[in-house]
Amino acid sequence: MRLPESTPTELANLLARAYAADHGNGDDGPSAAERTALADYLGCHKDVRAAALAVWCEELDGVTENEAEYWLDVEFVEPCHEERAV
Repeated sequence: MRLPESTPTELANLLARAYAADHGNGDDGPSAAERTALADYLGCHKDVRAAALAVWCEELDGVTENEAEYWLDVEFVEPCHEERAV
C-alpha cells in the first residue's frame, strides 16, 4: 500500500488493525515494516494523521478518543525528525 495515496479510511483501517493486535484482539496487525512506515508517515503529516484519527475514532467501541490519541501518540507513532516533516 502506498501511504501517500491512501484515504483517511484506509489509514484508519491500518490503525484499527494495529490497535487490535496491540491489545490482543487480533493477529491481523500490520507487519513490522508496514507499522514503521505508517508511524513515520503519520508522524510527518499531521493533517493526514488528524483525518485518519477522526475516521478511526468514529469506529472505536468502548475506547475514548483520548485513549485512542494517547495510544497513537505514545505507543505507536514515533516523532518525526524535523528535517523530514512536511
